[in-house]
This record gives sequence, structure tokens and C-alpha cells, in this order.
Amino acid sequence: MNLTHKALLLTVGILGSSIVNASSAGVSLTNDTVKGDINLNMGAFGVNGGVTHNDDKNTSTAHIGVTVEDSDTSGPLQAGIGIRLYAIDADLDKKDDLSVALALGGWYRYTLPEANRVSIYGSVYYSPQVLSISNLDHMYTYEFRAEYMTMRNARAFIRYGKTVTVYEDDSRKEIDKGLSIGATVDF
Repeated sequence: MNLTHKALLLTVGILGSSIVNASSAGVSLTNDTVKGDINLNMGAFGVNGGVTHNDDKNTSTAHIGVTVEDSDTSGPLQAGIGIRLYAIDADLDKKDDLSVALALGGWYRYTLPEANRVSIYGSVYYSPQVLSISNLDHMYTYEFRAEYMTMRNARAFIRYGKTVTVYEDDSRKEIDKGLSIGATVDF
């Protein structure tokens, strides 16, 4: 490796480590579904991505997104609004199983001041017909979590969520529905 490549890698490493702070990764499970998310906090905005796979319904979703986030984390309320690009692979009877949607939405977390280890988290994203591609008419996803901070940088939670896709032929698919357990880790 020549000196230019080494200098470039060192610069990217230093800038990357100074930009990313309070990022998190999480996973939640049921007997049939696994869901994983990651959020890279860049100060005033976050870059996030995630994958969900439901073995029982043979469906998968993946998303990448950008969120404008509240940079003041000293208060009990944290929030972010933004966009996500979803790719949905549903087990439909048609050959065109893959759909793409651009969803708008956001998330919030409220930490109870009297019990600072307990927080409530919620998120919702919606993609109307005009932002849905392929045979998808519209889609929405939401989740609510009751979280408990087990360590300074880890939370365990109970989650209820649902992802619904509605297609042009009026068929519906509920991909990720129900209760699950999970954990997030801040790094």
C-alpha cells in the first residue's frame, strides 16, 4: 500500500470517528420474525438502515434512510423526522414480488424523568401511492416499544409493530405484526 492510500485511510478514519457519535444498533425477535436496525448519529442528522425477515410469510423488507434529529439529548424527549427508501420482497402469487417505496415519517423517545431507566419509543413511516413503485399502491409501518435501560449503553424492550403493504389489486400483506422482544446497544 503506497503512502497516498495510507494517508487517505487515516483521514477517513479520523473524520469518521469524530463525526459519528451516539450511534445504535438493535435487534428484535419473535418465533417467526427477525428485525435488525442500525442508526449512525451524525449530530444534527442520522443515517439509518434495517432489515426484517418473516419466515412464516416468506417476506423480507430492507430500508435505508436519513433523519433530521434533535441534537440536544439532555432532556427527556428525543425526536427525528426524515425519509426512508424501502425495498419489499413479498411472496405474492405474481412474478413481480419486489416493490420499492419512499416513505416519510419519524420517531420519538420519551424517557420518564422520575424513572430515568424507563422510556417509551415510537416510530411511524408512510409511503403514499405517488411514492410507491412497481405493483405497490401504498405502505406503512409503525412500532411502539417499552424500553428499560439495563446498562448505560444498552436497552432491553418489548415491541409491538406492524408493516402493511397494499397492492394495486387491493390485496394486503401484513409483514411484521405483533409483539417481539429485543435490545439496542449504543456505541
